[in-house]
Amino acid sequence: MNPGHSTALMLITLFTVFLSPNTALAETMGTAQALDWFTMLMWLFGGLALFLFGMEQMIKGLLTIAGEQIKNVLAKMTTNRVMGAVVGAGVTAVTMSSSVTSVLAVGFVSAGLISAGQAAGVIMGANLGTTITVQIVAFKVTNFALLMIAIGFVIQFAAQLRKKIAIGQLIMGLGLIFFGMNVMSDGMEPLRDYQPFLDIMQQMQNPLLGILAGFIFTAMVQSSAATIGIVIVMASSGFVTLPAGIALAMGANIGTTVTALLATIGKSREALRTALIHLQFNVFGVLIWLPFIPELADMALYLTASEVANGDVINTAAANTPRDIANANTLFNLISLIIFLPLIPVFLWVVNKLVPVVSEEKTGGEFKPEFLDASLLETPSLATQAVIFELELFQKQFGLFYRRAVVLISSPNMAKLSREDLSIQRLRSYQNQILSYLGRLGQAEMSPEEQQEYMKLMNVVNNIESMLDAIHTNILSVIHEMIQNGVKPSETMLNLVGQFTAEVGKSIEKSLLSICQKNSELAMEVIAIKPTIDHLMQEALTHQIKRFQPNQARLTIFRFEMRLVDGFKQLHTLSKRTARLQLSESATQDVLDVKK
Repeated sequence: MNPGHSTALMLITLFTVFLSPNTALAETMGTAQALDWFTMLMWLFGGLALFLFGMEQMIKGLLTIAGEQIKNVLAKMTTNRVMGAVVGAGVTAVTMSSSVTSVLAVGFVSAGLISAGQAAGVIMGANLGTTITVQIVAFKVTNFALLMIAIGFVIQFAAQLRKKIAIGQLIMGLGLIFFGMNVMSDGMEPLRDYQPFLDIMQQMQNPLLGILAGFIFTAMVQSSAATIGIVIVMASSGFVTLPAGIALAMGANIGTTVTALLATIGKSREALRTALIHLQFNVFGVLIWLPFIPELADMALYLTASEVANGDVINTAAANTPRDIANANTLFNLISLIIFLPLIPVFLWVVNKLVPVVSEEKTGGEFKPEFLDASLLETPSLATQAVIFELELFQKQFGLFYRRAVVLISSPNMAKLSREDLSIQRLRSYQNQILSYLGRLGQAEMSPEEQQEYMKLMNVVNNIESMLDAIHTNILSVIHEMIQNGVKPSETMLNLVGQFTAEVGKSIEKSLLSICQKNSELAMEVIAIKPTIDHLMQEALTHQIKRFQPNQARLTIFRFEMRLVDGFKQLHTLSKRTARLQLSESATQDVLDVKK
């Protein structure tokens, strides 16, 4: 049974055990003379656990389905602060978690894919996007929670493909969120008539206390959506007024910055600046709105346009307050975004004072070409030489990345794998800059010799792109799936892969150096490695045949191992193709020398 099936069965068992003996619990608690604190707290924190677990499952499912697309969108569509805010809001609305967006943004900054200024717009937009979650929670959809859990379970149990299982995980996670809210609401029912608790909630009318409570709880559970979800549950039970709910939501906005700050541990100083911008934005937003909470409440009431039903003011207010809090939260974040988005340079100035740029940072971050000078494009021979110099720098960075990536086969680590996912995007960006420069060079007039050199370099850069694709598809993605499925290659296979990766690494390095140094001997060495590679491949196949067993576990390991072998085979093929470009040029040059 796959992991999705076992998780689903575990949850169904949990529900059966948890709910069966307590069918009349709410009534018992409601009529008891004294509060049963143990039972009540069990329902309250059990509901919160289901809420948080549902959020985690939903995010995991979504990232499995569209994680790569989300990463690509975040990395590419942040050209200006407005677009960054739109992307941040959109991604957060889809993932239903500003924490995911902010952590991804911090990671991209740490990897040098985007700047702190670009990430600032993304994070500001994330604050707005997370209000979509609150709006969904505020709607009366909790009655469909168990149906969603059932549908999600059936999909996970019946599906075989990883993405279909993830769809079931997403639906089930969403159902768990609403089911957790129902459980919390039932657990808090006895507090309606408990005066000490009502006195405490009355103190939440003080906005500073509400903000502090919201901040502390969100910092603890690492989810502003969970905090506001509980606020909405309490509001629907009549415990929280609209102004108190707004104050608690404001505190949650500040508390969610703790997640981004924690994500900077072990990251670059630029990543820390990004998290501090997030903190500034949320704190200043709260400070600006603090004196205007009554006005914000009035605007939210106007949006809700609620009417008192049959003169029942209390019940109608309790019914509409969740929608009012959700609307106030959206207004608060939207207006704050409009105010602060143009002030990103000011935030950057402040964080650069708090975390000054040190000399070590100037050599890090995104790869920036050193030799691709636009003024050289007028002289194609100089421009092609500049590209060769740049390719030599690229080869060094590529070699370091390759060695880090192959280590993950024998020592899988999700955190390191995520960093290498970002590294390959940086290398793609670097390769694209070289390709763009060559594209501009192609518009210049060139002699036949210059044209030949130009075409050779274009082929080399295209081969590099194919190498990056092969590493991403058949190495990094395979390692990711192996970690998710708890699979590790056998010791014998690891030894073979170790030799395989070393030989392929040599062929890649020598093929690129043969181009940069115009060295045909290095190119010949790449071709000469072929028998060694073929021998290692034959050993890998022999090993697979000897150990082959017709069971699901061994078939899964077999597929992963062969995908890895196929990936390294593609890399060697591309390195041979690159080396032959140098050999063909040398042969052409020999013919020209004879003619002379």
